[in-house]
Amino acid sequence: MKPGILRIGLLIVTCFSINSAHSQVYANDESAKEKHFIYEVKQIDEFFERFNDDSASFIRDVYKSYHVKYRIDRSRLIKSLFNYETRTWDTAVINNFVFSVTDKKNPGNLDFYGDEWFAELECKFQYSSSTFLIPLILKIARTSNKGAKWIIVGVGSMPMKAMISVTRMPASDDPTRCISPSSHSANFISLKKAFADKENLPNCFDDMFLDKPHALEFYNAVLNNQIELLYVKEVKYHFLLKDKWIFTVEHFPREALSSGWLINDLKKVTAEEMENYKKKFLGYN
Repeated sequence: MKPGILRIGLLIVTCFSINSAHSQVYANDESAKEKHFIYEVKQIDEFFERFNDDSASFIRDVYKSYHVKYRIDRSRLIKSLFNYETRTWDTAVINNFVFSVTDKKNPGNLDFYGDEWFAELECKFQYSSSTFLIPLILKIARTSNKGAKWIIVGVGSMPMKAMISVTRMPASDDPTRCISPSSHSANFISLKKAFADKENLPNCFDDMFLDKPHALEFYNAVLNNQIELLYVKEVKYHFLLKDKWIFTVEHFPREALSSGWLINDLKKVTAEEMENYKKKFLGYN
């Protein structure tokens, strides 16, 4: 094995040590930069890969490219996905969580196309000469042609009254015009274009969206150009797993090994608490 490959191999192996999760990256250290690039969870897709220990994951490909034997188990991968820089964790809770989701008889895997995760977007809108933030809740939905798209399933309140012109969403002109399932990789920038396409605006929303609080006003405000989306300020992902775990994932862009998309909150709940959380989160009560 060449010295360079050996160096990178050792670098990769040490990056998944829990004790090194707090290490800082120094700008003048090329090996540290490379270590940071390997360790950082750069996209939410990569979070899914590591959490599930996907056989085609980025981290496995890195090992393969440097001819290093892959010896990282799923438990270590999941533990590496917590925000250790700015949060203090109860080790017992994390261990209980990891033990639960790595149970071989009843594992807890994340499904990108499943119903148990949502994106919470803090969106900056303009109304007349004022700007304000409105939270939107999105989820992945299957399409009739066996594809997928992001749809809006909930919305927060607005500090203005909208002109109500429609109370039911009409059929769209082109059902293929929608929010791409890969929109999250570009911070949902495609939302701005989707809101401008009024003929196909219904494609952006869940079928039951208008029955939820604040939804009718928001839809009409977008439809009638009363408000304009400027940009998505922040994104947070909510995961509801095995009917007893709720955790959120946020983005931490920093020069540390614990960086990128990481778990920033974790709680164990009862089945009733899980259902109430989902209903409140999606605006059903």
